[in-house]
Amino acid sequence: MLTQNRILLILYLIFFSVSASVTQSAEKGDYVAEFLNHGVGARALGMGSVFVSIADDATAAYWNPAGLTQVSKHAFSMMYSDTFGSGQGAFLRKGLVQYSFVNYIQRVVDIGVLGVSWIRLGIDQIPRTTFIDINSNGKLGDFQDKNGNGIKEEGELYIDRPVVAEYFSNADNALLLSLAREISPILSVGGNLKIIRQTVFQSSGNGLGLDLGLMYQPVKNLHLGALLLDATGTQIKWSKTESSPTFTRRSTIRFGISYNLNLARFGRLRLGLDLQTGLQDTVDQDLDEQQRQWTPRYGSELWLFDILAVRVGQDGRNFSAGAGFQLRLGEATLLTDYAFTPHELGPSQRISISGNF
Repeated sequence: MLTQNRILLILYLIFFSVSASVTQSAEKGDYVAEFLNHGVGARALGMGSVFVSIADDATAAYWNPAGLTQVSKHAFSMMYSDTFGSGQGAFLRKGLVQYSFVNYIQRVVDIGVLGVSWIRLGIDQIPRTTFIDINSNGKLGDFQDKNGNGIKEEGELYIDRPVVAEYFSNADNALLLSLAREISPILSVGGNLKIIRQTVFQSSGNGLGLDLGLMYQPVKNLHLGALLLDATGTQIKWSKTESSPTFTRRSTIRFGISYNLNLARFGRLRLGLDLQTGLQDTVDQDLDEQQRQWTPRYGSELWLFDILAVRVGQDGRNFSAGAGFQLRLGEATLLTDYAFTPHELGPSQRISISGNF
């Protein structure tokens, strides 16, 4: 039987041999299925998405499936987000983009921890317009071509009346099937099988992907995490288009470290740092330079009397903040979390409910 140290060594060799090939991968596919990069759970998002080494609730299925070994026998999480609000109306107003997440986690004896998660990002009620053939000439979109050049110019009004023919949705969906196992009291591994479907009007794209995660606790209160996203490259093939293209979502790596500080009876403080490969959000560098950089994330979570949480974080150039409330009912725990992130296109607000029992 292999010793714990040998198992740990083998796992790290496998992980880093694959990750080394990732850094040499083709420079394309950075924004394929971009909705999978938006994050889930108001708790993690309020901390600047610093969660790879924390991942101790149901949202670990997204942030680091190895962390699922830290949840109770049963756990769940739900989140709704209105992104890029118009700045008008009520505080919790409907934004341009609706983003939702829901999942359920269950521990199974002799197998490990299993999870199923659903992510959806959509823009609904998009109008598709057409014309009514008013002059019955068999052509749609006739206009007053005053100069006879066949090009509609300013002052040349439409003869045919434009109308809304129908409404459609632009929706991105992903189903995550997760499995996590505890190798030892200080080491856990996990993975996701991702099933992706994207639709735009009558066109659709489908694909499969794989994520691999590690969670390691070398000493008390110190946690290390690593996640290899789209380990083999996630290919999404589109149909009902002119060329039926296939796009590949390239692999990325996330590393994280976090530390817990006990504040006597007052509460507890958790500090974290994550690094992720990929494009740096800058405008003054060319593409090759951007892809060689790492995106840093900083975050903290302060729990007061194990009831109220206050969170702040920085994800690249984006600041985030949030709060949470925890209620214990016997052996069950229910949490309500809120996160806010400003953006030049409009603020994003996330509300989530989670629990374990």
